[in-house]
Amino acid sequence: MDQERYTEQVTEGYEYRKKQKDEFEALIERMRNDSAARRTAFFQPNTASVAEYEQDARRMRVQVKNMLGWPLGEEYAADFHSHADVDAVPEANVIYVSKDALGSIYRVEVEAGFGLTTYGILFLPHAPGPYPLAISQHGGGGTPELCSGFYGDNNYNDMTRRVLEQGVAVFAPQLILWNDTYGPEHQRNVYDNQLKHLGSSITAVEIFKIQRALDYLTSRQDIDRSNIGMIGLSYGGFYTLYTAALDTRIKAAYSSCFINNRFVIDWPDFTWFNAGNRFLDAEIGSLIAPRHLYLEVGIRDELFQYAHAQPEIDKIAALYQKLNIAHRFYAKAFDGEHELDLANDGIESFCNVLKGDSGIAFFPEQD
Repeated sequence: MDQERYTEQVTEGYEYRKKQKDEFEALIERMRNDSAARRTAFFQPNTASVAEYEQDARRMRVQVKNMLGWPLGEEYAADFHSHADVDAVPEANVIYVSKDALGSIYRVEVEAGFGLTTYGILFLPHAPGPYPLAISQHGGGGTPELCSGFYGDNNYNDMTRRVLEQGVAVFAPQLILWNDTYGPEHQRNVYDNQLKHLGSSITAVEIFKIQRALDYLTSRQDIDRSNIGMIGLSYGGFYTLYTAALDTRIKAAYSSCFINNRFVIDWPDFTWFNAGNRFLDAEIGSLIAPRHLYLEVGIRDELFQYAHAQPEIDKIAALYQKLNIAHRFYAKAFDGEHELDLANDGIESFCNVLKGDSGIAFFPEQD
């Protein structure tokens, strides 16, 4: 006689579910393996000359902006320009903090528009301006104060003030990355998911906020708007790579301990729709050309491993070589961990470009 209701052990369907999981993982692996060919076929800028490359790069920047979403994307241009508060040079609240042996220190809040502000710390050298300017971008768990050495030694290795010592003004902005030692708890990945649901991303909004800070800073009489750079560690290296790729006001970029294989380090806020078939780190870094790019990776970096970074670095180096501007690209694997290199050669070469000591002319793209 048949039982009234069939029952079985929970393990009976296990192998079927395991097969489902394995099929998904195999599908993703196949698609990832195929993506290199897709990216190569897609990312085919004209390298016959720097001028022709820049024409293609300009079009690709638009596609990256559209990938990241509002408010960067071209489809949002009308929305952007309909807001009077983002058309003009933004207002800023500037509060004097202190003066020390290296310069004067100010806390700054820039009215970015759309109800947003960009908070950061501005350092001005003692010497008369106008000064070259560097954005100094902290990383995960960080703050402007942390990457500027306010709390003592850490893995930034005095990043901000080592630039300031070179006679370059520095603005260190805050991103939604601090840990609960420095501010209230936040939910970065939740915000990112919510923004992506609405056609945006946390990356797009934070790059926009950095750009609005640049709009204010480059309007100041004590800042040389023709000599702007950006430096960052870890997440700061991420924002440096992407912001410099998209904003051609940035003449030189120094990205530390970020570049890597995004199929290995595929954190949610490092991923966007179809990015794996079009723009991973090598393609984004290539959009900084023909401007100056300095990349560094720690050989003993336990977080973003050097072995995964080197193939991406090699692709960017090859592009600079094709454009006959290899002298504008430098990559270094230093004997260190997840930290800014303690050696000063990278800082000095970066700052020399901003101070006009490289002997290379630069003409920013007019958007």
